[in-house]
Amino acid sequence: MKKIHLPQELYDKLDLSIDEEIEVIDIAADSFTVRRLTSKKSDYAPTWFIVPTIFATLIFIALAFFFNHPHVIPLSGNESIATAVIVIANALAIFTFISAYFSRRKSFYRQMTKRIYWRTFVTVTVSILIIVTLALMALFWFLGQIFYGVNFGLFTSTLIFAIFSGILNYVMIFVVDTFSINMMVNMLLMVSVGGLVSSMATNGNQYWWQRNFSLLGTEASHSSWQFNLTLIVSAALFIALVDYIFVSIREKYGTHLRQTILQVLLTLCAFSIALVGLIPNNAGWMHIAHDVAAQLIVFFMALSILGIQWFLPKAGKSLYQMSYIIVGLILFSYFLWHPVHYLTLTAFEILSFSLSFAWLLLLVNTLINMLWNDRKIYKVTVSKENEE
Repeated sequence: MKKIHLPQELYDKLDLSIDEEIEVIDIAADSFTVRRLTSKKSDYAPTWFIVPTIFATLIFIALAFFFNHPHVIPLSGNESIATAVIVIANALAIFTFISAYFSRRKSFYRQMTKRIYWRTFVTVTVSILIIVTLALMALFWFLGQIFYGVNFGLFTSTLIFAIFSGILNYVMIFVVDTFSINMMVNMLLMVSVGGLVSSMATNGNQYWWQRNFSLLGTEASHSSWQFNLTLIVSAALFIALVDYIFVSIREKYGTHLRQTILQVLLTLCAFSIALVGLIPNNAGWMHIAHDVAAQLIVFFMALSILGIQWFLPKAGKSLYQMSYIIVGLILFSYFLWHPVHYLTLTAFEILSFSLSFAWLLLLVNTLINMLWNDRKIYKVTVSKENEE
């Protein structure tokens, strides 16, 4: 077997022992990945998803007889295949995710500290639940529109349910196997954007945009719980993400006051977003509290963006330039809304939210690059074995 010589720091980083095997994976013409042979992703997903799938299918059959649907089961509705998948299959799939996520905790300790793992455990689980639930609701709504009023026999219904249940359980195990910091960022993006878009589509008032964005979370909206829950979970996920990143930065570079202040500001901004979801913009004291929470979001976000060059003096000019461009665009949109009255309040809120969210993703990407995209240069030598 051919041998490869690694620098001591890479040897230590891979946590290798003497004569342990590694694998080199070709990913492009001029790059490759080196990793321990024992660190391959587990391949238990193709087998372990069968057990919860069978269990969920048995529950589905039992409930079909309990609700007097032994022969015909509709695709959509209260007592339907869609409801069974969203409730039964989804619940067992989440249990599968929790079990797999917990069983791989020791391997996750290499990516994050033990403390960060347990801090993010609940947030990640709830986020996965919301993402999958919203995706299933959207999928079955779409199928219900295409196959309106369709019914299936018990055998066909059970087969359809089992397929969806198997896919869900397999996806959950796959998510655990491929979980990383980048996945947390993608989850934040999917929860925030997906939840808000679905709230706009299902709120029950086609002219909601004529008032303001917060109408989606009030009593006037049929999907107020969805809008408010999206804000709360997005805030919790962002707090976990910020906590994860800044704890890792302190472990690598040490504690610095500027970075601590930035973390506090971002965390307070996330708490304010959660308060906007917890306190709907209904009449009375809730309207005042809701507005105060919304203004706090603007305050903490403005401090973070305007002070970014002081908080992260070595982040790079691109981040500073984009930050000031985003501030300029937000101010310009505010000018078009309030004095000029060209934009509606809803249009201004959507524009400012989109620009602020884009800045947060840019900041997170910059912080991730500070942590994991270090470049080191090594001198190449050829061993005698290769020369022969």
